[in-house]
Amino acid sequence: MDEVARALASGTRARILRWLRDPEGNFESRVDGDLTGDGVCVNLIAEKAGISQPSASRHLSVLKDAGLVETQRVAQRNYHRRDEAGIQRAKRLLAEGF
Repeated sequence: MDEVARALASGTRARILRWLRDPEGNFESRVDGDLTGDGVCVNLIAEKAGISQPSASRHLSVLKDAGLVETQRVAQRNYHRRDEAGIQRAKRLLAEGF
């Protein structure tokens, strides 16, 4: 529960989760694999958020640790997408209260 609360406490991480709900509507693909079932490349997320790639990676790591995002390595890139089952678990935890 603490990890979920920490993950959602950041406006940047909350925005990333919203953007990942509709990758095609929120990001422009530049590389094969972007915006597919594999997810969104960290570089696109960093650019949209106006932060560095290392900062975006740290935000995504927090979201992944909380079970809200899945990461898949394809070739030399990491792609990120929402973990819908994890998000549903987080919603139930939040509804039950701390």
